[in-house]
Amino acid sequence: MSSGPQVKTPPQSARMLLTCLFGNLGISSRIEQHRVWFIWEKVVGPQIAAHARPARIRDNMLEIRVDHPVWMQQLQLLKPRILAKLNAELKGPPIDSLYLRRKPPQVFHIPRREPPPELPELNSLEKAHIEQMTRAIKDEGVRQAMQQLLTKQQRLDKRQRLSALQNTQTS
Repeated sequence: MSSGPQVKTPPQSARMLLTCLFGNLGISSRIEQHRVWFIWEKVVGPQIAAHARPARIRDNMLEIRVDHPVWMQQLQLLKPRILAKLNAELKGPPIDSLYLRRKPPQVFHIPRREPPPELPELNSLEKAHIEQMTRAIKDEGVRQAMQQLLTKQQRLDKRQRLSALQNTQTS
């Protein structure tokens, strides 16, 4: 005999949370297609990824921005292979075609990964606001996951505001 309602395991990632929230809206397949941004380098390799990046998906067509005409020509030849590899990695509806578009190299600047700075803690009012925003979510696991997501975003926003304030004070 259980002492209360059973709590499902909360989603462990933002992707799982979005799948839970939007699964019934019929857009989870489009969310799956947009994983292409996360798997791009794995699929094409670091050399191609340094010169070509996904830009958008429209009507199952992936637009790829390429930094140089030579790379555009090379990718034109590799389109069938890249398309097959992308669709093998994605679990949703397939991407039907690739469209190559020439864009300047600065689009492809890949920043160095540095350890993230410490995030400020939220005060009791900020925490209460997050709880109020998620109160209507009936599923306890989804509510907890959404609260974690909103808490992290609120802490990131707060760090950005504090940083901007410090920059204006030192100027």
